[in-house]
Amino acid sequence: MHRKVQKEPTLLINPADAERRGVATGDVVRVFNDRGEFTVLAKLDKSVMEGVTVCAMGAWRKNMLSLSTPASLNPTVFADLGNAPTFSDTLVDVRPLDA
Repeated sequence: MHRKVQKEPTLLINPADAERRGVATGDVVRVFNDRGEFTVLAKLDKSVMEGVTVCAMGAWRKNMLSLSTPASLNPTVFADLGNAPTFSDTLVDVRPLDA
């Protein structure tokens, strides 16, 4: 049901950040950090703040381009306040897949 609504998984990125990285809507991008990486289609979106990217959680590995999901980038530690998960603010970098 979610796949019908969300369509192909995408990474929302501010146009200014995308321009600095040579990324356009529809490009396949590599999203990565020191924990892992995944590839996804980029979608430029002015409503996303500069310096922030948004990628919906919940996609199955079989539906991702790289068979890896955003979860591969998340820290495994809990927050110091209430042992909450820390996946909402994960530092990542974004580059065109061919770069």
